[in-house]
Amino acid sequence: MWLKCAFVACLLFTGVAQANEPVVFVLAATEKVVVTNPKGQQYSALPTQRLLHGHTIAVPNGQRFSVLILNTGNRRVYNGPARLKVIADTVRVLSGPAVKVFPLEQAHLDLVDQWINLYTRPRGVLPVKGDKADKTESAESDALRVLQPIDGSLLLTRNPEFIFQGDLPREGNLMLFDSRGKRFWVEPLESEYVSLPPAAKFEWGQSFTWEVRRLTGGRVVSGSFHIASEETARSLLEARVPDTAGTLPEAKLFYGMRLQLAKAYKEADEVWASLGMVLTAQGQPSRIRP
Repeated sequence: MWLKCAFVACLLFTGVAQANEPVVFVLAATEKVVVTNPKGQQYSALPTQRLLHGHTIAVPNGQRFSVLILNTGNRRVYNGPARLKVIADTVRVLSGPAVKVFPLEQAHLDLVDQWINLYTRPRGVLPVKGDKADKTESAESDALRVLQPIDGSLLLTRNPEFIFQGDLPREGNLMLFDSRGKRFWVEPLESEYVSLPPAAKFEWGQSFTWEVRRLTGGRVVSGSFHIASEETARSLLEARVPDTAGTLPEAKLFYGMRLQLAKAYKEADEVWASLGMVLTAQGQPSRIRP
């Protein structure tokens, strides 16, 4: 009896584990494609999303939806009007035209695998905003923060530029330190946009930390960046995918993923914008609204 109960419990556990495993990885979706999760919640379909068993997808007329089936490694493209449902190991067409199936290169499969390992599925929901939350957010928006370079990013240029947002400190300095912690350059912070002069002499492969300090003392904000090797920078830039109407969104996605995984966040953000989306630090996509 005990063995029978243990066997049933094992089957139940396996079923729950499989239900929580992603079945598909979204590669492309036009703006009006909508996903409904098993709880009935609806949201816009976006590249890099992972869909589980039980998700349904509505693809309106004239819309397009492309996914990678993780179990088989095949790319499937659905053209609307179509109604789809994610089942145990694929996407079933409930109504609509037949699916188009294509193989994916191993390099692209490896990219997806790295992406899934790096960006785990986000959990929880955002808190509901109230008056107190709005006031806190307003106060935080006044605090100085850096938009570029993103902390820990890889730069594909030897001419780093800084973009700040918020209240600049009076008589503040932008200070850069090399990989040994030695002071490399000091630039007065007089604008939200800072371009360092040629005299700074940045070289390929160098790593830096930086901070904004008040003259009266006290660090306001800090971060780090790494300048790519010349070979890496050339490789990533030469792989650039043209942002034209004839370029498949899947091609843009794979290039953006390659940049993001290399931590070339500036160039990756440009690709996400071309796809009509932004990506959080946790890898969660959201659509850019006009």
